[in-house]
Amino acid sequence: MNARKIFALLSLFVVAMMLISACSAPAAAPPTQAPAQPAQPAIAEVKPAEAPAASSADSSVVKNLPAAGTGVQASPYQQNRMIIKNGEMALLVADTDRAIDQATSVAVDTGGYIVSSKTWVQDGFKYAALTMGIPSDQFEVAQRRLRGLALEVQNDSASGQDVSQEYVDLQSRLTNLEATAARIREFLAKATKVADALEINRQLSEVEGQIEEVKGRMQYLKDRSAFSTIAVALNPLVPTPTPYPTPTPAAWQPGKTVEAAGDTLGGLLRGLVDAVLYLGIVLLPFLIPMLALVAVVVYFRRRRKKPVKPISSSTNTEK
Repeated sequence: MNARKIFALLSLFVVAMMLISACSAPAAAPPTQAPAQPAQPAIAEVKPAEAPAASSADSSVVKNLPAAGTGVQASPYQQNRMIIKNGEMALLVADTDRAIDQATSVAVDTGGYIVSSKTWVQDGFKYAALTMGIPSDQFEVAQRRLRGLALEVQNDSASGQDVSQEYVDLQSRLTNLEATAARIREFLAKATKVADALEINRQLSEVEGQIEEVKGRMQYLKDRSAFSTIAVALNPLVPTPTPYPTPTPAAWQPGKTVEAAGDTLGGLLRGLVDAVLYLGIVLLPFLIPMLALVAVVVYFRRRRKKPVKPISSSTNTEK
């Protein structure tokens, strides 16, 4: 009985060990593969910690990098550049009012705005001039769309001014001025005399004025480089006048000249005859009495003068 019990116990022990080994064998496999999986998250956590250091060193460069998935690689020169762009265009259009609306739509669609506009009428045709502010990254897009509005592009020019170096210099100057202002404030806090405090305060005011000037210039460069300017002149289509043909000189025709002279002479004679008849008819009733009266007066004057002279002479001789 004791031998059988011992054999049974040994058999149970062996079976138990086999079960334990069978259960423990699958559980031991994961630890061999587990280190490979956590290793990746550990590396991924290190990268974000290092990324801010690179962005803090040159945050403006990172800001100007193209978005992921665009497939566009920015060149080192294009990164962190501040360029002020200006454009001028003269467009020949069929309808000025319609062209104004279309140009305004181009400015709005590209995220810009109309800075100024002017219209006037000359020789019965309407002209217009627009100045629009366009985001710098949409400058070329706006130019291309404006060209599509014209029957003919009469003038198209663009210019750019790189102010990146000036902006960097202003940043350095601003840093120095702010550091100087901080030291002056420390001196002002330690001043014990009124005269010293006034002098230090005057110097602080000058430095703060320079700081405001630098900040204003930097803000101006930011705004000008962010928005480009395009001046557009809209000229209407004026029809070209039709040239008249040069008349051919007529040949000399003396017969027609004689005929024209005869007609003129006949007209003059007819006019003189008509005038005589007209005056005769109109003045004859007045001329007959006047002529009769004149004849009577002349007659009596002659009769009075003739008898008097002989009588007086004869009487004188007889005496």
